Amino acid sequence: MVWCIFVGVIDNLLKPLLLGRGAAVPVAVVFLGAIGGFAAMGIIGLFVGAIVLSVGYTLFLAWIGGTAADETPA
Repeated sequence: MVWCIFVGVIDNLLKPLLLGRGAAVPVAVVFLGAIGGFAAMGIIGLFVGAIVLSVGYTLFLAWIGGTAADETPA
């Protein structure tokens, strides 16, 4: 029960912030996250996997670019 509440809250907070804000995440990354999440965690993983992989992809690009996600380029 606690795990379901935690996943539900995270899903409702991160999905609109990352995917709805126009984050430049390719469809292939979202698709692979959804398939991998479904294979690992079932129906909940279908949604959580896409979010986790999208966050990881965005953080990886920010790390490679050398700027933090909240910094604005000068």
